[in-house]
Amino acid sequence: MNRDKTESPFFSVIIPVYNNEKTIEKCVDSILLQSYENFELILVNDGSTDSTPEICDRYAGADNRIHVIHMGENKGVAAARNEGLFRSVGRYICYVDGDDWIDRELLQEAACILQRPDSPDIFSFGYTLIEENGKLTSYPCFVRPGLYRKERLEREIYPRMMRARGQMTWVGVVSSSLCDKIISRELLMKNYCQDTSLFAYEDFVCAYECMYFADKVYFSSEIFYYYNRFSGCCMHQRYHEELFANNRQAARYLRLRIGRRGNDAIEEQINQFQFDGLVSAIYQELQFRPSFVSACGSIREKTGQVEEFPICPVDGLTFSEKCYVYLVSFGHIYPALLATKAVILLLRIWRK
Repeated sequence: MNRDKTESPFFSVIIPVYNNEKTIEKCVDSILLQSYENFELILVNDGSTDSTPEICDRYAGADNRIHVIHMGENKGVAAARNEGLFRSVGRYICYVDGDDWIDRELLQEAACILQRPDSPDIFSFGYTLIEENGKLTSYPCFVRPGLYRKERLEREIYPRMMRARGQMTWVGVVSSSLCDKIISRELLMKNYCQDTSLFAYEDFVCAYECMYFADKVYFSSEIFYYYNRFSGCCMHQRYHEELFANNRQAARYLRLRIGRRGNDAIEEQINQFQFDGLVSAIYQELQFRPSFVSACGSIREKTGQVEEFPICPVDGLTFSEKCYVYLVSFGHIYPALLATKAVILLLRIWRK
């Protein structure tokens, strides 16, 4: 990766790519069309086997702001993001996934906030989710827009950062994605995801760790990111044999990094995150196994390898969630599967 040492970009936009030949051009074009031009673009090719490497090299040959890193072999998105971070020189880091795109005013709006004398560590903004059926759902920030200093973060954000007490799964005031946040390189270098074996929730642990250790965060209600769920690259469209173990591993990592600091609200939210991971792993078995019987067998095998009882901590969980955990912990998989199916059905009806 050659670089002109006289450059001093304000932003480093990092895109980890893996077999994104169908989507990478739209993604890169959305960055090159930014109204703000003082940035570098780092494309990290994570061992792609399609034409993605050639497409990346072609872009780099046409624009000296673009640098390509070829990983050689597929090491996972966490390793790819980290490699881009280590090679970056921008003051702030903007992550974009290779099948998504951004609004042309994102960097300009972010620069206006981040170049102020009292600049925040994180600029957080809204995103639009593009479903497989073409439905668009926009998610602006879930808090009052503006600058939050540490005292206000501790009072208004951390107690419900990942999930508010008693709420449904995945209802928190801060999204779990890295892609709807622009983060100072200094903060990221201290809090990047060090467990590169995580293939799911690697952005979750990094996003919340950075949010927890930030001194100032600016929340914007503007929609700047477009998250594409119909590209065929999304995790929920593939079966992952180790998803259950990965989810437990991510919760353990998050607990080590930001838990155990005397903050009961954070501890409870990590427990809720681990519970959500348990439900998603069980739902995966329902999605991909040919029958209830085979799904029950697979779940019983995976949960039977866990020595802890109950299978995940229950402090902070609702009564019904605790019942679910104990059903699985005692090996009553069939009723847990029925409960999972019922909850997913209700969520689908609610989303309509």
